[in-house]
Amino acid sequence: MLSALAGAAPLGIGLVIGGAAVGGAVGLLLWALAVVVVAVGGVALPLIRWRLWRYEVRDEEIDLLRGALVVRRTLIPMTRVQHVDTQRTPLSDLFELRSVTVHTAAGSHSIPALREGDAAAIRDRIALLAREPDEL
Repeated sequence: MLSALAGAAPLGIGLVIGGAAVGGAVGLLLWALAVVVVAVGGVALPLIRWRLWRYEVRDEEIDLLRGALVVRRTLIPMTRVQHVDTQRTPLSDLFELRSVTVHTAAGSHSIPALREGDAAAIRDRIALLAREPDEL
């Protein structure tokens, strides 16, 4: 949500400045376009992305599902998890959101837009499950 808002805001500001510089009917059209760009790019698209994101932490794996047109599903075996952390930024603090990042030897995967308590609980559960030894 935060990245979309950050991307839509400069375009909206540019359209407002262009509308003020041009004036008349074209200026009014640019102002209206600025409102639409900020509303769609900063509000609607992040909400759609948020609704199209699913995750589940199971004893053996982490299941990540995301996407609208192209749906991507990632299964991360707990035996491959090296460490897990939470992240917050000054902008995410405004919305009281955190993300959980799971690190493996092949890279990292994030679960975004979680409430602070949920992020801590998910991080702790993954860390606990990743520490359990394999049964041979």
